[in-house]
Amino acid sequence: MKYRTYFILLFQLMVTVLAYTASFYLRFEFTMPAEYFRMFYETLPILVVCRMASYYIYRIHTGSWLFVSMSDLVDTLKAVLLGSVLFVIGMVFVYGLEEFPRSVFILEAVLSVMLLGGSRFTIRYSYEFKHRVAPKVRKYVLIAGAGRAGVMMLREVQSNPGLGLQVVGFVDDNPYKKGTNIQGIPVLGNIEDIPALVKRLGIDEVIIAIPSCSYKDLVRIMDIARGAGVETRVFPSIGRLIEGDVYMNRLKEVSYDDLLGRKVLKFRRQSDYQLLNREINGKSILVTGAGGSIGSELCRQVAYFSPRVLILYERHENSLYDLELELRKKFPDQKILPVVGDILDTKKLDETLQANGVELIYHAAAYKHVPMMEREPIEAVRNNVMGTLNVARLAVKNGVDKFVMISTDKAVNPANVMGTTKRVAELVVQGLNGEGVKFMAVRFGNVIGSNGSVIPLFKKQIAEGGPVTVTHPDITRYFMAINEAVQLVMTAGAMGSGGEIFLLDMGEPVKIIDLAMDLIKRSGLQPGKDIDIVFTGLRPGEKLYEELYWKGEGIVPTENKKITMLRPNGDGHDDIFRKIGVLEEHVAEGDVEGILSVLKEIVPEATIGESSA
Repeated sequence: MKYRTYFILLFQLMVTVLAYTASFYLRFEFTMPAEYFRMFYETLPILVVCRMASYYIYRIHTGSWLFVSMSDLVDTLKAVLLGSVLFVIGMVFVYGLEEFPRSVFILEAVLSVMLLGGSRFTIRYSYEFKHRVAPKVRKYVLIAGAGRAGVMMLREVQSNPGLGLQVVGFVDDNPYKKGTNIQGIPVLGNIEDIPALVKRLGIDEVIIAIPSCSYKDLVRIMDIARGAGVETRVFPSIGRLIEGDVYMNRLKEVSYDDLLGRKVLKFRRQSDYQLLNREINGKSILVTGAGGSIGSELCRQVAYFSPRVLILYERHENSLYDLELELRKKFPDQKILPVVGDILDTKKLDETLQANGVELIYHAAAYKHVPMMEREPIEAVRNNVMGTLNVARLAVKNGVDKFVMISTDKAVNPANVMGTTKRVAELVVQGLNGEGVKFMAVRFGNVIGSNGSVIPLFKKQIAEGGPVTVTHPDITRYFMAINEAVQLVMTAGAMGSGGEIFLLDMGEPVKIIDLAMDLIKRSGLQPGKDIDIVFTGLRPGEKLYEELYWKGEGIVPTENKKITMLRPNGDGHDDIFRKIGVLEEHVAEGDVEGILSVLKEIVPEATIGESSA
């Protein structure tokens, strides 16, 4: 390598002499007359100077011989042409052209190209052949896209046998390419023909080499290939690699908090910290529904304030197991008690409360999926009403100091079974308040990014290429981040003295269509072009908009500007527990009509029954 340049210059000099000698012998059919020997020797220095000067101008001596390409060949042609022009000019002004055989100019130039270019390509071929290894596993592949990227992919596969790939053919939606050959590899059909080609040719993998196609088309091709039972890979253009816009990482990660359209509330005041520290530190805390989105975040933030014991009460073992591992890693000194249990299991819950001297309960366990609860009203009542009543009564029995229930804005003028049951649960905790336990509820809107919420669904639909489904173009919802919802629950619980319903200033409601479009754009795609949005119609029990309170509820400010409080509207709760007893009888009998009838008696403003019966 140290003397590489000198060696190449010497080689170019030898090629020039050899090509010039061969051109004379070819011109005279290998019997060159004696007088032309003198002409040959006199003109050779002129040719050498012209050739070496042109090679230097195009820097032919700097090119790699192991990775020679078409661009190197083009530079060689240009250098030879320039050298020939300089040689002709030199001959005219130095030697003259009267007796010089004109065909030598052409023969010498052709031989120079053949010897110089051919030698470089021969060395490249011998290098690749020498380093060729037999692949351990061979896969037969189709390349989707017979354009420049597809040819690049073909070259890479052919020049790197160690990949263990053999290109069987191309597929391309351009009908004029079908039946043609690209470097000996046939274009076998279009994208839709992939399943048939896989079956007929035993294809193992499809490589998608169409960097210009939209995300929607990319997902379509991948779905077709995967539907045929073969693996898929995406080959990006060099431009996209440089830009960092590679298809495999095309979807940008979107923070849920960025979609709120407002700043996420963070209670960082020293007074808030002190309030929560007094509320939680050194006490026994139980969280029902600990494995859910809200419940798990409650556990994380409660653990920060070092309770005496944190009890994770959850009936789903997998989510409970994951949460336990996470908390033990983040809070190694915190005493954590995971309990696999149902809020309807009176005996186990009673034993848990009694054995651990629970002082504060965060009740997050509930069914929250509106359309599903329309189909399962019995389960909605059993879990949301009877489960809440069971936990609340056991809290009274075991002398719990505070009980904070997670409620929802769907409890206001409810149009669905889920919202109605949550309103009944609010009435339950208000009805029990004053029996030694400070009962309160926290009412808020949709938690962005929680299990079952619209954002994870949208993200999944976008990843699958769409369409994104929105029920109605005018539907709106209040949204909160999980961490601010939990901060509200904890702060409100610490502020409450019993009987209150707290709610958070969540800003203006957000149109779901705007949320969907924003998420698509933040994912690096374009609505309508890459991802379609379709409207599916309102689902059973779904309203166009939600409310946080209704007339008759008095809104009272609290010391925290972001939290307001709703006072009871003056109605008594004496008859609620009798009606819940009737409700329980209908549940035991499986009487859906009876359940809906009693629910409407307890919550007269509810509009339910038609789609659930």
